[in-house]
Amino acid sequence: MERIEELEKHLEDEYYSFTEITIGKHRAPEGIVIEKNGEAYNFCYSERGIKTVIKSFLREKDLVEYAYEELSADKWNKTHLVAWVWSEYEILQAEQDLKKNDIVFERNDIPNYSQGRTAYRIFVFGRDVVKLAEFKKRYYKKLVL
Repeated sequence: MERIEELEKHLEDEYYSFTEITIGKHRAPEGIVIEKNGEAYNFCYSERGIKTVIKSFLREKDLVEYAYEELSADKWNKTHLVAWVWSEYEILQAEQDLKKNDIVFERNDIPNYSQGRTAYRIFVFGRDVVKLAEFKKRYYKKLVL
């Protein structure tokens, strides 16, 4: 890969999550930004509206190589939130469903998320997200106070 557009296509094909990656048509509110700015090709991090250039390159190919290595090194760039429930019983059921289907996942709970309640969450990686439309309907609950 030599161009930002090629990297963007690769990330799409490999089911990266764009919730924290800005590249091409994908716009994240915060996180990694891969861009051309004037004559520079930049790898940035944006948080709370402040963008910081981490590394700048004169050649697009160098940015693409660097960005690919950085994105590939962090498993969280390929994670997709597929379960958000409010009971431990439901999250254990969700885990069993994923295990039955040999889907690798990571559970990441948030204690005291809302009014002392724990939010139980499960993330899956990459392409597995496309297998889970029905699963998400069952286990992705909106916040109910």
